[in-house]
Amino acid sequence: MSEDRSRHAVNVSGRLVDRIDSEIGKHRGVIVFGYYFTAALSILSIALLFVRTFSGLEAAWILSIGGDIFCLLVCSMLFLSCLLARERDGDYLRLFTLLLTVTAVALFLDEMTWLVQGLPKFRTLNLIINAFYYANGAVLMFMFWRYVTFALDMNGKLLRVVDSILGLLLLPHIVACFVNIVYPLYYSVDANGVYSRGEHYFESQIYLMVCIASVVIALIVSKAPRRQKLIASSFVSIPILSYAVTANVFGISVNYSCSMVAIVLIYGVLFADRSNSIAVTERDLALATRIQADMLPNVFPAFPEREEFDVYASMNPAKEVGGDFYDFFFIDEDHLGIVMADVSGKGVPAALFMMISMTLIKNNALSGKSPAEVLEDTNNQICANNKEEMFVTAWFGILDIKNGKITAANAGHEFPMVKHPNGGFELYKDKHGFVIGGMKGMKYKEYDLNLEPGSTLFLYTDGVPEATNQQNELFGVERAVEALNEDPNRTPEELLKAVDDAVWKFVGGADQFDDLTMLCLRFVGKENH
Repeated sequence: MSEDRSRHAVNVSGRLVDRIDSEIGKHRGVIVFGYYFTAALSILSIALLFVRTFSGLEAAWILSIGGDIFCLLVCSMLFLSCLLARERDGDYLRLFTLLLTVTAVALFLDEMTWLVQGLPKFRTLNLIINAFYYANGAVLMFMFWRYVTFALDMNGKLLRVVDSILGLLLLPHIVACFVNIVYPLYYSVDANGVYSRGEHYFESQIYLMVCIASVVIALIVSKAPRRQKLIASSFVSIPILSYAVTANVFGISVNYSCSMVAIVLIYGVLFADRSNSIAVTERDLALATRIQADMLPNVFPAFPEREEFDVYASMNPAKEVGGDFYDFFFIDEDHLGIVMADVSGKGVPAALFMMISMTLIKNNALSGKSPAEVLEDTNNQICANNKEEMFVTAWFGILDIKNGKITAANAGHEFPMVKHPNGGFELYKDKHGFVIGGMKGMKYKEYDLNLEPGSTLFLYTDGVPEATNQQNELFGVERAVEALNEDPNRTPEELLKAVDDAVWKFVGGADQFDDLTMLCLRFVGKENH
């Protein structure tokens, strides 16, 4: 493998890692906060238990408190795991960490209800804690609804309606929970500081039951794998089962501890499935990158036996694979075909379209057609079956290496830049035809460009002039010309590096938005050898 190909592979691998780190980095602050928050709740829970002392705590209460503290510690560990996860979907990670945070609060509040139980002097605090406890339970179920529908890729108009209804019903339910502080609806705390359920306790469970029913129905109709649906349903089924077992034992409240067990299962299975999917996607993208790189001429010097010209090119995709492409190939002993093109869109669809377009242009050129005929026939072939309505801009020229004459045609592509001997680079404003793939039957005009020995041709895609910095300023054609003219007599490889460096210096920390593709050819001529 050549040095350039190796460097390209390293760059692509680096972009894959950077992209993952970038997605995680967007939510790193939230995850770090969640870790310290749950760790602090764990420490506070243990401290409050010893401040309260075990005096007056029944065995069942201590069991519930111990389960809450243990699950809080598990929460902290899950937040730590999220920092190391290869999950690239920021929204998925955000929903999971929110679900984890609300569960941690529920566990802490559950412990607090037992710590103040039976203490008359904390009667008001008991009322307030239970108000938060009831309200947080509803928020937890709503967050789980949001999480499971997103994690299992559920969508549809009806689901959005249900989501809106659950969101609207949540607020009045929370308000009703806090009304209990002054007027007992769902529960009461007597003068001895003892909590007991009120006559309207059943009404406090209606919102939870609606959420549970919505989740169950959504899981039934979901097309997600059965294993994932079963794991997701554990968030509802395990707490319900535990409630059925402990319903007649006052003091044992392990519902949220069981919810934590379900979250661990969900993390272990759904996260693992998504991580495996990411690994497969990355492997496929890496393979696609290598295939695309192998299709482009990337071994330099390209024709070491031919001293009449020197050519160098590079392509840095904005994604793992891109839609830009360049090509150069001998049509016969004395004529070199040169291509610079840019497919609409990015990513895998653009890469597939790029391979088709590149193959058609080269095949048409090798059949002996003129540049205009090459673009016309390529356009007609693509338009014959272009249901996705993609298009490609292209510049195609044929260099006669005997005399330096280039016959070229332009299908909506960027203007080339030309340097003649003893001069600097200037923009050559050739006539543009319509893009390839836009409309069948288009005609393209040819023109001649004469290169004298020492002349240089520079071709590029719009990723160069449209490179954008953090202030949303465009790099522009003028800056590219300036970078070339700092020393216009450099080799093609050095000229490309100069423009590339200028672009990245200008862009700074902004993300690469478009593919960055360039080709530079210096005509030497036969008479100089």
